[in-house]
Amino acid sequence: MAIHWRYVRNELAYRWKRTALLIAGIALAVTLVTTLDILSRAFADLATVPFRNLGADLIVQRSAMQSAVPKEMGIILPYSAEPIASDEFKRLAAEPGVAQAAGFVLLWNLGKGRFVSITGVSLAADAPALGPGKVRNWLIAGRLPNPGAREVLVERHYGAFFQLKPGSSVDIGGQQYAVAGVVDILEGSQIVASNFYMDIDEARRLANLPTTLVNQVFLKLSDMAQTESVKNRIAAWMSHASVTSPGTMLQLFGGVSQTIGRFRLVAVLAGALAALALGATFVFGNLVERSRELAILRVIGWEQKQVRREIAAEMALQGLIAGVIALGLLALGGNLLAHININLPASLPGENPASFAGGDFHLSASTVALPVTLTMWDWLSGPVLATLVLAVCGWWMAADRKSKSLWAAIRA
Repeated sequence: MAIHWRYVRNELAYRWKRTALLIAGIALAVTLVTTLDILSRAFADLATVPFRNLGADLIVQRSAMQSAVPKEMGIILPYSAEPIASDEFKRLAAEPGVAQAAGFVLLWNLGKGRFVSITGVSLAADAPALGPGKVRNWLIAGRLPNPGAREVLVERHYGAFFQLKPGSSVDIGGQQYAVAGVVDILEGSQIVASNFYMDIDEARRLANLPTTLVNQVFLKLSDMAQTESVKNRIAAWMSHASVTSPGTMLQLFGGVSQTIGRFRLVAVLAGALAALALGATFVFGNLVERSRELAILRVIGWEQKQVRREIAAEMALQGLIAGVIALGLLALGGNLLAHININLPASLPGENPASFAGGDFHLSASTVALPVTLTMWDWLSGPVLATLVLAVCGWWMAADRKSKSLWAAIRA
């Protein structure tokens, strides 16, 4: 049962060009398949960045039945965030799989030469810290507004552009408000950023809205794996629902990233099958080229199982070398991918609540590095699978083919 390693070593060295071609091909195939899996995970993780920083898993709004142009100036509800009734909010909070829910009021102030967004948040101490409710954590200067007072928080970039700071006064909807503090939006949270934040009851009073009305709901799920199922259930019963999830965000990164992220399993399996076919082709070509040599080994007394064992060991060694080389390529590729910067959207799909303002002010999208992570499986799978697959291919393809005799193979 012993392997003649000297024969294996000499065979690899004697036909070094063939050996180098097989090792290089398998190393590249393993690297590409593993990199595809890493990329798909990275884009999926990237899509969850805004939701992690917002403490939520779903953002629920109601879109207007049709797009429209504002017919009047002043305080209005965005067409992408129509009212959500009190009983609908309660049903959202009671939806199976929902652990926490928070409602907010998003307003637009259409002024002459200026477009300003305002978010009304609950300032109660026990209010859920979801979505815009995170303003308590974003505060970098001043204090929170007093409930019911005509006080606001200003977003840092907007405040710097218009020279607003704690103690300043600002006109919103024809009424004067004092700036109580400044907030700095966390990375990725720009999708729900507003120029100003105020107490939710004050926002309702400003827009003449019912005391229980909200038009933006953030949901925290007990299990993120249920995200799409909860999203689909809400869309089924809530009319004109717009439910944003990490899957929605993934669509905003472009066609390639969306395909890689959404069809990870299919893409990786297709790549693995292609790599398997490539490896089998290399092994088959190797054995066809050496058919005369293998026939001579049989003639001089080697048993068929011994020949197959030697070929399997030779192929396994080449697979192991290819897998180790693939690890070096993977480390290099992972380092390069980690330096790729991706722009996160500055607003939710279908709206632009924070980028419109006078004086050419625009809240820029946040840029984050692609979150590339390498697991133990990524490091071990390549060498292990390459070794096993090539060994099996070598063992199976080295079996006797009865189409010609040993002497015929030698004469050929």
